[in-house]
Amino acid sequence: MKRILFILSVIYCGLVSCDEKEGYLITENAVYDPDTMIVRLTPDPELDAVRIEYESPWQSLKMQGYEGTERIDFSVESVSSTVGEEAAATFMQELTILAGGGVMRYPYKGKSPAGRYTVSVRLTGPGYSQVVKNAFTFILK
Repeated sequence: MKRILFILSVIYCGLVSCDEKEGYLITENAVYDPDTMIVRLTPDPELDAVRIEYESPWQSLKMQGYEGTERIDFSVESVSSTVGEEAAATFMQELTILAGGGVMRYPYKGKSPAGRYTVSVRLTGPGYSQVVKNAFTFILK
């Protein structure tokens, strides 16, 4: 009887002491499709008529190809730019990202100079956080 109690207590201690992370997160296939957007700093009256009327932001589609335990939050990890670090910092301050799917928005009246801005995105779920490097590119013209 003592042996059985000893064995059961050892098994119980082993199970209780397991330190497993909650959930999972897989980002190796995470992409935006398309992964590039051209932002016209001076909107075209014909092509951007609705955007001009409502001053709508420039907006990406949702990120695709990731898997994980809900709730997954998205944040801008970093921005690199062909026009320098100061421009990248300004762009990063203006850019917003939505929690539900990682839709990125650049404001209609953004102040960043013309150039190419490449964004890395952090996905964070229960127990995990990973970065998708160079996930999306905005080309401001």
